[in-house]
Amino acid sequence: MIDYTTNGLVASIKRRITLPDAQNLYAPDDLIAFMGDELSSTIVPLVHSTQQEYWVVRMDIPLVANQLNYTIPIRGVANGLRLLTLVDPNGNEVMLSMLRPENTANTYNWLSPYSTSTLYGFTMEDDHIVMFPKQFVVNPDRSLRFRFERQPSQLCATTDAAQIVSIAGDVVTVDNVPSAWAVTDLVDLIKGGPAFVSKGDDLVITNLNVGTSEITFAALPATAAKDDWIALAGTSPIPQIPYQMFPYLAQCVAIKALEGMADLEPYNVAVKQREQMKEDLLKLMQPRDMGNVQTVVNRGGLFDAGQFWGWGGGMGGW
Repeated sequence: MIDYTTNGLVASIKRRITLPDAQNLYAPDDLIAFMGDELSSTIVPLVHSTQQEYWVVRMDIPLVANQLNYTIPIRGVANGLRLLTLVDPNGNEVMLSMLRPENTANTYNWLSPYSTSTLYGFTMEDDHIVMFPKQFVVNPDRSLRFRFERQPSQLCATTDAAQIVSIAGDVVTVDNVPSAWAVTDLVDLIKGGPAFVSKGDDLVITNLNVGTSEITFAALPATAAKDDWIALAGTSPIPQIPYQMFPYLAQCVAIKALEGMADLEPYNVAVKQREQMKEDLLKLMQPRDMGNVQTVVNRGGLFDAGQFWGWGGGMGGW
Protein backbone atom coordinates (compact mmCIF):
# COMPACT_ATOMS: atom_id res chain seq x y z
CA MET A 1 0.00 0.00 0.00
CA ILE A 2 1.35 3.42 -0.98
CA ASP A 3 2.13 5.74 1.91
CA TYR A 4 0.82 9.14 0.80
CA THR A 5 1.40 10.77 4.17
CA THR A 6 4.12 12.98 5.56
CA ASN A 7 5.67 9.77 6.97
CA GLY A 8 6.33 8.56 3.45
CA LEU A 9 7.78 11.91 2.42
CA VAL A 10 10.08 12.05 5.45
CA ALA A 11 11.42 8.62 4.44
CA SER A 12 11.87 9.82 0.86
CA ILE A 13 13.84 12.88 2.00
CA LYS A 14 16.13 10.77 4.16
CA ARG A 15 16.85 8.46 1.23
CA ARG A 16 17.76 11.41 -0.99
CA ILE A 17 20.38 12.73 1.41
CA THR A 18 21.31 9.37 3.02
CA LEU A 19 20.26 10.80 6.37
CA PRO A 20 20.52 8.12 9.09
CA ASP A 21 17.73 7.69 11.63
CA ALA A 22 20.23 8.05 14.47
CA GLN A 23 21.07 11.71 13.83
CA ASN A 24 20.16 14.84 15.76
CA LEU A 25 20.28 17.50 13.05
CA TYR A 26 16.77 17.07 11.62
CA ALA A 27 13.86 15.50 13.47
CA PRO A 28 10.80 14.38 11.45
CA ASP A 29 8.91 17.47 12.67
CA ASP A 30 11.70 19.66 11.26
CA LEU A 31 11.43 18.00 7.87
CA ILE A 32 7.62 18.37 7.92
CA ALA A 33 8.05 22.08 8.72
CA PHE A 34 10.42 22.34 5.72
CA MET A 35 7.75 20.63 3.61
CA GLY A 36 5.21 23.24 4.65
CA ASP A 37 7.59 26.06 3.71
CA GLU A 38 8.36 24.56 0.31
CA LEU A 39 4.68 23.81 -0.30
CA SER A 40 3.81 27.50 0.12
CA SER A 41 6.85 29.08 -1.52
CA THR A 42 7.63 26.64 -4.35
CA ILE A 43 4.85 24.15 -5.08
CA VAL A 44 1.84 26.48 -4.95
CA PRO A 45 3.32 29.10 -7.34
CA LEU A 46 4.41 26.32 -9.71
CA VAL A 47 0.96 24.71 -9.87
CA HIS A 48 -0.74 28.12 -10.10
CA SER A 49 1.48 29.08 -13.06
CA THR A 50 0.12 26.22 -15.18
CA GLN A 51 -3.43 27.66 -15.06
CA GLN A 52 -4.95 24.19 -15.45
CA GLU A 53 -7.73 24.51 -12.84
CA TYR A 54 -5.95 22.53 -10.13
CA TRP A 55 -7.55 23.04 -6.69
CA VAL A 56 -10.46 25.09 -8.11
CA VAL A 57 -13.56 24.83 -5.91
CA ARG A 58 -16.79 26.78 -5.62
CA MET A 59 -18.60 28.46 -2.76
CA ASP A 60 -22.10 29.98 -2.96
CA ILE A 61 -22.97 32.96 -0.77
CA PRO A 62 -26.53 34.40 -0.87
CA LEU A 63 -26.80 38.08 -1.60
CA VAL A 64 -28.06 40.11 1.36
CA ALA A 65 -30.40 43.08 0.95
CA ASN A 66 -28.51 46.39 0.86
CA GLN A 67 -25.13 44.70 1.46
CA LEU A 68 -22.53 45.53 -1.18
CA ASN A 69 -19.39 44.01 0.39
CA TYR A 70 -18.69 40.24 0.42
CA THR A 71 -15.54 38.63 1.83
CA ILE A 72 -13.38 36.60 -0.55
CA PRO A 73 -13.03 32.99 0.71
CA ILE A 74 -10.05 32.96 3.04
CA ARG A 75 -8.62 29.67 1.72
CA GLY A 76 -8.02 31.02 -1.77
CA VAL A 77 -4.44 31.08 -3.06
CA ALA A 78 -3.11 34.63 -2.51
CA ASN A 79 -6.65 35.61 -1.50
CA GLY A 80 -7.55 35.47 -5.18
CA LEU A 81 -10.50 34.44 -7.33
CA ARG A 82 -10.82 32.27 -10.42
CA LEU A 83 -14.29 33.49 -11.38
CA LEU A 84 -17.27 35.26 -9.82
CA THR A 85 -20.79 34.66 -11.10
CA LEU A 86 -24.39 35.35 -10.15
CA VAL A 87 -26.59 32.28 -9.67
CA ASP A 88 -30.37 32.50 -9.95
CA PRO A 89 -32.81 30.25 -7.99
CA ASN A 90 -32.79 27.79 -10.93
CA GLY A 91 -29.02 27.40 -10.86
CA ASN A 92 -28.33 29.48 -13.98
CA GLU A 93 -25.06 31.43 -13.89
CA VAL A 94 -24.14 34.81 -15.34
CA MET A 95 -20.54 35.99 -15.24
CA LEU A 96 -19.70 39.14 -13.30
CA SER A 97 -16.86 41.22 -14.68
CA MET A 98 -14.19 42.72 -12.46
CA LEU A 99 -14.30 46.50 -12.83
CA ARG A 100 -11.72 49.14 -12.10
CA PRO A 101 -12.78 51.66 -9.45
CA GLU A 102 -12.72 54.32 -12.18
CA ASN A 103 -15.46 52.41 -14.01
CA THR A 104 -17.91 52.73 -11.14
CA ALA A 105 -17.78 56.54 -10.86
CA ASN A 106 -19.92 58.50 -13.32
CA THR A 107 -18.33 61.26 -15.36
CA TYR A 108 -20.35 64.48 -15.47
CA ASN A 109 -22.00 64.99 -18.84
CA TRP A 110 -23.78 68.28 -19.48
CA LEU A 111 -26.15 66.58 -21.94
CA SER A 112 -27.17 63.98 -19.40
CA PRO A 113 -25.77 64.91 -15.99
CA TYR A 114 -27.70 62.26 -14.04
CA SER A 115 -27.26 59.28 -16.36
CA THR A 116 -26.64 55.90 -14.73
CA SER A 117 -23.80 53.61 -15.68
CA THR A 118 -24.83 50.51 -17.64
CA LEU A 119 -21.94 48.48 -16.25
CA TYR A 120 -22.49 45.42 -14.08
CA GLY A 121 -19.89 43.68 -12.02
CA PHE A 122 -17.70 44.13 -8.97
CA THR A 123 -14.55 45.78 -7.75
CA MET A 124 -11.94 44.28 -5.43
CA GLU A 125 -10.95 45.98 -2.18
CA ASP A 126 -8.37 44.20 -0.05
CA ASP A 127 -10.09 41.02 1.27
CA HIS A 128 -13.56 41.61 -0.19
CA ILE A 129 -15.47 42.41 -3.37
CA VAL A 130 -17.93 45.29 -3.81
CA MET A 131 -21.00 44.73 -5.98
CA PHE A 132 -21.90 47.29 -8.64
CA PRO A 133 -24.42 48.80 -9.13
CA LYS A 134 -26.40 49.04 -5.90
CA GLN A 135 -29.54 47.75 -7.63
CA PHE A 136 -28.06 44.24 -7.37
CA VAL A 137 -28.83 44.09 -3.67
CA VAL A 138 -32.06 46.06 -3.30
CA ASN A 139 -34.25 42.94 -3.32
CA PRO A 140 -31.82 40.11 -4.05
CA ASP A 141 -32.95 36.58 -4.83
CA ARG A 142 -29.63 35.35 -6.21
CA SER A 143 -26.32 34.11 -4.85
CA LEU A 144 -22.70 34.89 -5.56
CA ARG A 145 -20.70 31.89 -6.72
CA PHE A 146 -17.02 32.24 -5.84
CA ARG A 147 -14.66 29.98 -7.78
CA PHE A 148 -11.18 30.00 -6.35
CA GLU A 149 -8.04 27.91 -5.99
CA ARG A 150 -8.29 26.36 -2.53
CA GLN A 151 -4.75 26.46 -1.21
CA PRO A 152 -3.31 23.16 0.06
CA SER A 153 -3.47 22.84 3.83
CA GLN A 154 -0.33 23.15 5.94
CA LEU A 155 1.27 19.79 6.61
CA CYS A 156 1.19 17.98 9.94
CA ALA A 157 2.41 14.67 11.32
CA THR A 158 0.09 11.66 11.13
CA THR A 159 0.08 11.61 14.95
CA ASP A 160 -1.63 15.02 14.84
CA ALA A 161 -4.43 13.66 12.64
CA ALA A 162 -6.88 10.75 12.65
CA GLN A 163 -7.59 8.19 9.92
CA ILE A 164 -11.10 6.83 9.56
CA VAL A 165 -11.54 3.13 10.28
CA SER A 166 -15.35 2.93 10.07
CA ILE A 167 -18.41 5.17 9.79
CA ALA A 168 -21.88 4.97 11.38
CA GLY A 169 -24.03 7.98 10.55
CA ASP A 170 -22.27 11.09 11.84
CA VAL A 171 -19.99 9.04 14.10
CA VAL A 172 -16.59 7.87 12.85
CA THR A 173 -14.19 5.46 14.47
CA VAL A 174 -10.56 6.43 13.91
CA ASP A 175 -7.15 4.93 14.50
CA ASN A 176 -6.14 7.68 16.90
CA VAL A 177 -7.69 10.73 18.60
CA PRO A 178 -4.90 13.27 19.19
CA SER A 179 -4.80 14.18 22.87
CA ALA A 180 -4.64 17.92 22.09
CA TRP A 181 -8.01 17.93 20.29
CA ALA A 182 -11.08 19.44 21.91
CA VAL A 183 -14.77 19.60 21.00
CA THR A 184 -14.35 23.32 20.31
CA ASP A 185 -11.89 22.61 17.47
CA LEU A 186 -12.90 22.78 13.81
CA VAL A 187 -11.52 20.06 11.54
CA ASP A 188 -11.12 19.25 7.85
CA LEU A 189 -11.94 15.95 6.16
CA ILE A 190 -9.29 14.98 3.60
CA LYS A 191 -9.56 12.25 0.97
CA GLY A 192 -7.09 9.47 1.73
CA GLY A 193 -6.09 8.92 -1.91
CA PRO A 194 -5.36 11.02 -5.01
CA ALA A 195 -6.16 13.86 -5.53
CA PHE A 196 -6.28 14.32 -1.72
CA VAL A 197 -9.09 16.89 -1.95
CA SER A 198 -10.85 18.30 1.05
CA LYS A 199 -14.29 16.70 1.39
CA GLY A 200 -15.26 19.22 4.06
CA ASP A 201 -13.66 22.28 5.61
CA ASP A 202 -14.22 23.66 9.12
CA LEU A 203 -16.43 20.79 10.26
CA VAL A 204 -17.96 20.97 13.74
CA ILE A 205 -17.28 18.22 16.28
CA THR A 206 -20.00 17.55 18.86
CA ASN A 207 -18.28 14.78 20.81
CA LEU A 208 -14.84 13.19 21.24
CA ASN A 209 -14.53 9.78 22.87
CA VAL A 210 -10.83 9.00 23.32
CA GLY A 211 -11.57 5.63 24.97
CA THR A 212 -13.50 4.25 21.97
CA SER A 213 -11.63 6.39 19.39
CA GLU A 214 -14.90 7.86 18.17
CA ILE A 215 -15.58 11.34 16.80
CA THR A 216 -19.13 12.63 16.40
CA PHE A 217 -19.85 15.39 13.88
CA ALA A 218 -22.69 17.87 13.68
CA ALA A 219 -22.93 16.95 9.99
CA LEU A 220 -20.50 14.53 8.35
CA PRO A 221 -20.18 14.92 4.55
CA ALA A 222 -21.88 12.08 2.69
CA THR A 223 -18.66 11.47 0.73
CA ALA A 224 -16.69 10.52 3.87
CA ALA A 225 -15.09 7.10 3.50
CA LYS A 226 -12.80 4.64 5.24
CA ASP A 227 -9.12 5.68 5.09
CA ASP A 228 -9.95 9.38 4.78
CA TRP A 229 -8.14 11.66 7.20
CA ILE A 230 -9.39 14.15 9.79
CA ALA A 231 -7.11 17.01 10.79
CA LEU A 232 -7.42 20.36 12.50
CA ALA A 233 -8.81 22.99 10.14
CA GLY A 234 -6.15 24.21 7.74
CA THR A 235 -3.85 21.21 8.25
CA SER A 236 -3.38 17.84 6.55
CA PRO A 237 -1.12 14.78 7.01
CA ILE A 238 -1.11 14.40 3.19
CA PRO A 239 0.19 17.03 0.74
CA GLN A 240 -2.85 18.16 -1.26
CA ILE A 241 -0.96 18.26 -4.53
CA PRO A 242 -0.81 15.92 -7.57
CA TYR A 243 0.90 12.69 -6.51
CA GLN A 244 3.52 13.08 -9.25
CA MET A 245 4.74 16.20 -7.41
CA PHE A 246 5.60 14.31 -4.22
CA PRO A 247 9.18 13.49 -5.34
CA TYR A 248 9.69 17.14 -6.33
CA LEU A 249 8.54 18.32 -2.91
CA ALA A 250 10.86 15.78 -1.27
CA GLN A 251 13.74 16.99 -3.46
CA CYS A 252 13.11 20.63 -2.49
CA VAL A 253 13.24 19.72 1.21
CA ALA A 254 16.33 17.56 0.70
CA ILE A 255 18.10 20.60 -0.75
CA LYS A 256 17.16 22.68 2.29
CA ALA A 257 18.54 19.95 4.53
CA LEU A 258 21.78 19.76 2.54
CA GLU A 259 22.15 23.52 2.93
CA GLY A 260 22.15 23.11 6.68
CA MET A 261 24.63 20.24 6.47
CA ALA A 262 27.06 22.39 4.42
CA ASP A 263 27.65 19.47 2.08
CA LEU A 264 28.43 21.37 -1.13
CA GLU A 265 28.89 18.62 -3.72
CA PRO A 266 25.68 16.68 -2.97
CA TYR A 267 23.88 20.04 -2.71
CA ASN A 268 24.91 21.08 -6.24
CA VAL A 269 23.91 17.71 -7.67
CA ALA A 270 20.52 17.88 -5.92
CA VAL A 271 19.84 21.39 -7.27
CA LYS A 272 20.46 20.21 -10.84
CA GLN A 273 18.15 17.26 -10.31
CA ARG A 274 15.44 19.57 -8.94
CA GLU A 275 15.58 21.81 -12.03
CA GLN A 276 15.19 18.81 -14.33
CA MET A 277 12.30 17.53 -12.21
CA LYS A 278 10.62 20.93 -12.43
CA GLU A 279 10.93 20.99 -16.22
CA ASP A 280 9.49 17.49 -16.52
CA LEU A 281 6.62 18.31 -14.16
CA LEU A 282 5.58 21.37 -16.14
CA LYS A 283 5.40 19.23 -19.28
CA LEU A 284 3.32 16.66 -17.41
CA MET A 285 0.87 19.10 -15.81
CA GLN A 286 -0.14 21.06 -18.88
CA PRO A 287 -2.37 20.64 -20.69
CA ARG A 288 -4.48 18.44 -18.42
CA ASP A 289 -6.85 17.50 -21.25
CA MET A 290 -4.60 16.59 -24.18
CA GLY A 291 -7.49 15.61 -26.45
CA ASN A 292 -9.23 18.98 -26.62
CA VAL A 293 -8.19 22.41 -27.77
CA GLN A 294 -9.40 25.16 -25.46
CA THR A 295 -11.94 27.48 -27.08
CA VAL A 296 -11.07 31.17 -26.95
CA VAL A 297 -14.08 33.41 -26.33
CA ASN A 298 -13.70 37.15 -26.91
CA ARG A 299 -15.78 38.31 -23.96
CA GLY A 300 -16.71 41.97 -24.18
CA GLY A 301 -16.34 41.95 -27.96
CA LEU A 302 -18.88 43.50 -30.31
CA PHE A 303 -21.01 40.37 -30.64
CA ASP A 304 -20.73 39.20 -27.04
CA ALA A 305 -24.17 38.97 -25.40
CA GLY A 306 -25.35 42.45 -24.51
CA GLN A 307 -22.50 44.46 -25.99
CA PHE A 308 -24.16 44.66 -29.41
CA TRP A 309 -27.33 45.98 -27.78
CA GLY A 310 -25.55 48.36 -25.42
CA TRP A 311 -25.78 46.33 -22.22
CA GLY A 312 -22.41 46.65 -20.49
CA GLY A 313 -21.10 43.34 -19.20
CA GLY A 314 -23.60 41.32 -21.21
CA MET A 315 -26.07 40.97 -18.31
CA GLY A 316 -29.16 40.99 -20.52
CA GLY A 317 -32.37 40.63 -18.53
CA TRP A 318 -30.51 40.55 -15.21
